[in-house]
Amino acid sequence: MNARWWLVLERAQASLPLLAAAGLAGFTWWLVQSSPQEDGPPRAARVSSAPDYELHQARVARFDATGRLEAVVDGKVMRHFPEPDRLLINQVLLLGRDEQGQGLRATARQGEADQSAEVVTLRGGAQVVATPAVGKPGGPVRFLGETLSVDTRERVVSSRQPVTLSQDGNVVRGQSMRHDERTGVTVLGGRVTGQYQVPGR
Repeated sequence: MNARWWLVLERAQASLPLLAAAGLAGFTWWLVQSSPQEDGPPRAARVSSAPDYELHQARVARFDATGRLEAVVDGKVMRHFPEPDRLLINQVLLLGRDEQGQGLRATARQGEADQSAEVVTLRGGAQVVATPAVGKPGGPVRFLGETLSVDTRERVVSSRQPVTLSQDGNVVRGQSMRHDERTGVTVLGGRVTGQYQVPGR
């Protein structure tokens, strides 16, 4: 083999590391391009619309820090949905009583609440009766509406929809309402109509 071929062979051997590096780079580029790509931001996990459990003739009770029973929610059927955490209740009945003996009784065709039954939303023929404690003046206050919300901890009944309020023969209607059972104050919003009997007449 002449000197010229030896020179070509030496140059080829010197170029092998460079060729190997170039080949590895090309293979890496091909691998990245061949991998499946995600378009846009990561997708959130799909939330199931199905309940994770269902109870029949069920009851949820809540107690205060001293162990006193604050509220009880009964339902013909209760379905629990984990996302968001809520209970859907058919034929709901809510009963509650505070430290002074004032009571609440609420019914509706459907209800929605968290598992602690702190706030219960009543839908479909909703009715709430607030009974004063023994010895306090005035009879029970009744609220009628398609949707009523009851905060059993703060003792507040409210609605952003039309409500009919009745007590001791008086009937008042409002477009919205907020009743604080602890103070006995009811605020009606929107157009207010009704009849009120003046005491002594």
